[in-house]
Amino acid sequence: MHSTVKRAVALVLAVLLIVCTFSSCKTDGGEEEITRGANGIIAPETTAGTTESTEETSGETTTAAAETTTKKASTTNNTATTMQNSDKVNQAAQQSGVNVALAAALINAFGFNYDANEGVFYTELDSWQRSGNYIKHYDQLAALGNMSYLTTKVDFDYDNLNWRLQFWKGQYGPFGGAEIGVYYKMPGQTDELYFCADDDHLLYMSYDLYLSVADYQNGRRFFRRGWQKHWWLTGFKPAGVDPETMVMSARIRTYNSTMRDAMEQGLIAAGFRKGDANLQMDTYKKSGFDFYILWHSTGATNYK
Repeated sequence: MHSTVKRAVALVLAVLLIVCTFSSCKTDGGEEEITRGANGIIAPETTAGTTESTEETSGETTTAAAETTTKKASTTNNTATTMQNSDKVNQAAQQSGVNVALAAALINAFGFNYDANEGVFYTELDSWQRSGNYIKHYDQLAALGNMSYLTTKVDFDYDNLNWRLQFWKGQYGPFGGAEIGVYYKMPGQTDELYFCADDDHLLYMSYDLYLSVADYQNGRRFFRRGWQKHWWLTGFKPAGVDPETMVMSARIRTYNSTMRDAMEQGLIAAGFRKGDANLQMDTYKKSGFDFYILWHSTGATNYK
């Protein structure tokens, strides 16, 4: 194999491990395959969700999200330009011996995009991993892909479906990162398989990630994933991290008070407690149909 090709493969190996561990390439022959759009690697325009508390309200009408995420169209040329403006991505390309444009193309091919403002790789709403759904073996096999993380599952029933919100934070090869996944299945079906949320079951959510409690208390944010409607809110940034010290400050919006109350019971069952989600670790706060969650140690690691 040509040395340049070898270096290119080495550059995206960690990304490939993430993809292969958390997704399945198998699709149902009777179901339309969900594919990734032909967008280049660019910095998305986001308005981050605030974590400031508001008075709790009630009612059945779904709250409209005031903040959304949009993404510009791009071409191969401005993809390379955007990548070159990122010191970390440029450095990664130099270390691997691959030019920035090729690095951008490889990352894009594996279903990821890049936020140059935060220095974060992330998955798009229409990433091809969505067609793979979620099976419990992903977490069991992740350690073999050099991934070490803490994860917790929030299960609840709503609208004749078994819902699961799953949180991850930790080390993904050379990247430190975190994920929030939204899944569901029909009651009575096996717990080993959950479907990735379709467009009718997406949730608005956001999170800020910190490397330690001290960083959280001092406002030293590792990165932010802004307020948006999604099924798999991910972020991966080059760094060495400790999954058990990291802190995620998340915000998730439910559809109505019925779903909110069901999700609250799921949070409690997962080990979270109601409290001041700005100050107390592993607590949640309700505000209208929104949950503010401060996650530190609830859950289990995949490496012990």
